[in-house]
Amino acid sequence: MLRALAALQVVAATGVGAAPVSIDRAEAGLVEGGPTDPPSRAKAQDGSWRFELPTLDGARFVRAGAFPGPVMLNFWGRDCPPCVAELPLLQDFGRDHLDWTVLLVATDAPRDAARFLAEHGIRLPVLRGGFGVAALMRRAGNLSGGLPFTVALLRSRICGRHVGLLQAGDLAAITSGCAARLRNE
Repeated sequence: MLRALAALQVVAATGVGAAPVSIDRAEAGLVEGGPTDPPSRAKAQDGSWRFELPTLDGARFVRAGAFPGPVMLNFWGRDCPPCVAELPLLQDFGRDHLDWTVLLVATDAPRDAARFLAEHGIRLPVLRGGFGVAALMRRAGNLSGGLPFTVALLRSRICGRHVGLLQAGDLAAITSGCAARLRNE
């Protein structure tokens, strides 16, 4: 997590009044320009879930599957009480599980998301869901489109997911499931 944060250097959602983004492309799988795999084609034939999303400021695109270890993606919105309630838990998880990269995917307008996260002291890297966020969540198994929605990835393959408010036990179950999958590969 700290390695990913150092690579991304995304400060409090990188947006309104935030520091510029400094990115190590080789480690974070970031590219300039537009996404090469839009959410509508995010699920490949081999069961992988590959896509790129822009950072909240739109300056770079992040390939979720390009991180060297497991990735936890959390889709959230500022008007969603369970989303807001679990943000500190996710931040603590990222701090305590350095082998995991935790990324937030905002469903709000970038300016609103950046302001909200800055006001609440959330310093996880944030991506912009954009217009294709509902389709992206459906491709990961969230057919209802409910928030919050958390997806865990190992090498672009989903190894865990949870719809609704995360508790510590849910995170433990997700990490155990992903660890078991890793041992079986």
